[in-house]
Amino acid sequence: MIEDQVLTEIRKIKDDLASQYGYDVRKMLNDAVIRQRNSEHRVVNLCMKRANPALQRTVGAHRQ
Repeated sequence: MIEDQVLTEIRKIKDDLASQYGYDVRKMLNDAVIRQRNSEHRVVNLCMKRANPALQRTVGAHRQ
């Protein structure tokens, strides 16, 4: 099997990050939420996004 350098690096970063939190997913998630709240970057919540009716296709409209 050929070793993929990108995947190897991603797995190393993931393991290093997880080890910082004792492999506790809840601690990792809590930290991510805190960093997100403190970030100056805009965060998009796709769960709350409402569909724009003007952009929705009607059934069969693309078949004409």
